[in-house]
Amino acid sequence: MYRHPTDLIRLFLSLFQDLPAVSRTIYLPGAALLLGYPVLAVVLGPDHSGEAFVTAFILALAVRIGIGFEGMVRRMLTRYSAPQTVLLALCFAGLPLLVLAGADDPIWCQRMQSAFYVIVGGIFLMDVLKERTATAASFWPDSEMRAHLPNLTRMMVVYNFAFLLLNETLIKAVDASHWLLFWAILPVIGHTILRAMVLTVINLDDDAHPV
Repeated sequence: MYRHPTDLIRLFLSLFQDLPAVSRTIYLPGAALLLGYPVLAVVLGPDHSGEAFVTAFILALAVRIGIGFEGMVRRMLTRYSAPQTVLLALCFAGLPLLVLAGADDPIWCQRMQSAFYVIVGGIFLMDVLKERTATAASFWPDSEMRAHLPNLTRMMVVYNFAFLLLNETLIKAVDASHWLLFWAILPVIGHTILRAMVLTVINLDDDAHPV
């Protein structure tokens, strides 16, 4: 059982060496964004750079939502009825796109990513406060993960609010066009860090005691 902070850090970093390769589909939203933005910027002209940014981002976000839509529906079905799942899935998938469709400023795209972390992190935080693990169970439904769900719930709070802080820092620190590069590789970064954090929790918490 690893308890010393240095052991925790060493274990976390070592896990990056053993992570499986990510699916190629995870690169598609970033590719759509990095290809779409320059093309739209040329087509629409320099006076409509904000519109080009938002349009390219909507396209890339639609690709990302499409890739994750089936998994989102499966998780919702573990907690809600079929009609409720249909309604919630359409809201979660369509509402961000509808909001951005009326925007012409890149800040809306950047804040949309922050809003995602606030919502997901808030859901897990409510589970922590109410001592529930239902949301974590929808992400990790296998029976062997059941003992780790309390700490996985806490981990997801840290994960989402850490990325919220990172996103807000980059919004303030770099130009919007440079932020696009961050968003393009964000799924790869997020997936890699999340897998390492999950493996860390499993190794630290075999008996399901709080870390």
